[in-house]
Amino acid sequence: MSRRLRPALAAALLAALALPSAVLLGSAGVGSAPASAADPTSTGSPTGTPTTGEPTPSDGPTATATVTTTVTASPSTTPDGPVAVDDAQLRWGINNESNNAAFAPGTFNFLSAGELANPGEGGKTLRSADGGATWNNGKRAGWSARSGKVRLEKRRSDGSYTAATYAGTSTDAAGNRLTTSGRTFSDHQVVIDGGTGEVDPVAGTATVRWKGSFTVLYYSGMTFFYVADPVLSITKDRAQLLGTVSGYATDMDDMTKWVKVAGQQVVLADLPTAGLVLPGEGGFSITPAYRGVAYNAPGDGVSQVRSGDDWGAFPASFLAAMQRLGSAAYWYSSGGSADAHKVALPLTVSYSASEPVKPPVKPTPTGSADDPDDDPTQSVAPTPPTSTPTPTTPAQPAGPALPVQPAAAAPPAAAAVAAAPPTFDPRLPAIPVVTAQTAPAAARATSSGHPWEWWTGSLLLLGAAAISTVSTLSSRVKGQS
Repeated sequence: MSRRLRPALAAALLAALALPSAVLLGSAGVGSAPASAADPTSTGSPTGTPTTGEPTPSDGPTATATVTTTVTASPSTTPDGPVAVDDAQLRWGINNESNNAAFAPGTFNFLSAGELANPGEGGKTLRSADGGATWNNGKRAGWSARSGKVRLEKRRSDGSYTAATYAGTSTDAAGNRLTTSGRTFSDHQVVIDGGTGEVDPVAGTATVRWKGSFTVLYYSGMTFFYVADPVLSITKDRAQLLGTVSGYATDMDDMTKWVKVAGQQVVLADLPTAGLVLPGEGGFSITPAYRGVAYNAPGDGVSQVRSGDDWGAFPASFLAAMQRLGSAAYWYSSGGSADAHKVALPLTVSYSASEPVKPPVKPTPTGSADDPDDDPTQSVAPTPPTSTPTPTTPAQPAGPALPVQPAAAAPPAAAAVAAAPPTFDPRLPAIPVVTAQTAPAAARATSSGHPWEWWTGSLLLLGAAAISTVSTLSSRVKGQS
């Protein structure tokens, strides 16, 4: 054999013997993938007999309720008596859960100015293709960012607000698609101008009425309700935001049930009176009572969970209306993963819509009470803007493709539904996500029960191939010499 060929043959033989190790190392990583976490589900399918008559105040706020006011006038300008207002502004995002991704894949919780049209049956969702103009059964829906004196605004990443778009109801301030992780929300607020009434800073009383309505949609419209004609009522004994709630009741087990629920005035928000000082000018921001507010659910409803930092409830008369609509457990702590998102957000009242008070910088109460970044009652600018902010209408940045939801919202077989009213079950257990599975390399290597057989066989086969290659090359060299 030629001396010049001996190094090449030796290298070929070494490479052939090293190949089994490379193959084994490469196959060891095949088929392994991290397991995805199951999507949390909320609990509760409240049913019960609704209350009727005049609204009753909710259980009083406890010491855990927080309040902040923004005074935009110096004490020297405080009037001696009542101050008439004729264009007051109300601004409120309700809570984070109303600005969140829903657990049913591809659905979201959001708001709309005005009252959406009746889909005629339950279980229908708004069509994204036409910006919420129609329901997915083809009937008119009419999602809108503005209706009369009512408009919907979305928080931008710099903290300012702009006119809402339908695309923005499913994205956060940065334009990222919402998920059920609960880390970001769409951050919309209902803004209503044209409030009329009077404020008496000396007596500490106020009555301001707004005309207009908005719609609160959960699961992209599978269940929704209307809120109309809010009223701010502050007396020496209590402070409340009232409104007329109506809608349609359905049943998660039988979406063909679709019952109209007549309007009833309820307490939308109980406002803590401790520390509430009405300014003579400008307006104020205040966080409604929620944390620490007790609620006694009906016997066939979901019991309130009274543990953790975020347990609480919206006002009792509001929950009675939600009971009739079948969605009460969305509005008090029921032990679900979304409980922290149900906490009421701060609301802002400005005496003049042309000189509005700035809302709290970061109205996101979710999180630890010790985290200053999550404090919804932090101070805001004490002076209103010098000019009325005019919302622009740029196209909301499109979010990325809808991620695969690790959980689904198909309801379980539920117990017999109460005769009246039908209920919308907020308990949404996970549907198993079927994915292609590949056996790990270790399992494949030991399928015979003897891993050494695989190693030995591989080495023998590759050694034979190397010997065959050496023999062939030797024969050719001899023929050429």
